[in-house]
Amino acid sequence: MTYMTWSRDYSVNVKEMDEQHKKLFGIINTLYQAMLDEKGKEIQSKVIAEMVEYANIHFKAEEKYMLQFNFSWYHEHKSEHERYTKKTLELKERLENAGFVLTLEILNFLKDWWEGHILKIDKNYSKLFNEHGLY
Repeated sequence: MTYMTWSRDYSVNVKEMDEQHKKLFGIINTLYQAMLDEKGKEIQSKVIAEMVEYANIHFKAEEKYMLQFNFSWYHEHKSEHERYTKKTLELKERLENAGFVLTLEILNFLKDWWEGHILKIDKNYSKLFNEHGLY
């Protein structure tokens, strides 16, 4: 069972970015399955660390192209990336200090953020990236 299902609606029409988004969905679905198997607490720390690490890889790739192609909303987009990183690091810190964060809280944050980010924010760069030959 999946929590987030990839569809063409999420595509930004750039293979590299779409593949990275799919990987992030996979990490979220791993946590969801663990929650269903009543093992969410056991892998929360690992999943949050993966989300921080992989998001950094993804954000750097997006930002590199945004700068390269002179994306006009670069600073706003980068701020969104920083907001995500701050929140995931807060979750990581809470987990380390308290030993537990509700798995559903983590899942809801990740799903809401990634769906909103891809569908509302990332879609803005698709045309520009494509115009520069990035598909």
